[in-house]
Amino acid sequence: MVIEVRAAKHFADVKTMVGPKWPDANVCWCLSYRIPSKENQSLAGPERGERVKRLLRQKIPPGVLAYEGDEVVGWAAVHPRSDTSFARNRRIPHLDDLPVWSLWCVRVRPGFRGQGISHRLVEGAVQFAKDHDAPAVEA
Repeated sequence: MVIEVRAAKHFADVKTMVGPKWPDANVCWCLSYRIPSKENQSLAGPERGERVKRLLRQKIPPGVLAYEGDEVVGWAAVHPRSDTSFARNRRIPHLDDLPVWSLWCVRVRPGFRGQGISHRLVEGAVQFAKDHDAPAVEA
């Protein structure tokens, strides 16, 4: 099995990994730490997917996806901490002023678990952050 980790750019693939089974469901979409709490709580059903589409259009995508060939098999949310709720959380210590990145969600599709994909996702997320000049990645 050859797993390739790429920047999350295709909404359909992100939806496969973190979207709802039913269009009106209020699933996380990995938005809980990525956007302000009030905004996150105000979004319902399809609005959540639309918010993810906007994140995918930003210069730095909201995470990485793992592929086996053309099939998406995994997701990891990784982004600069300054763009997440972790930057505003008093319970998470900030030891210095380095512009670290945060890795907060790793998901592997059923049927592909137990094959090392989560390890590849973490490695790929760290490489993605390094490629964007991250000095460190916290998880």
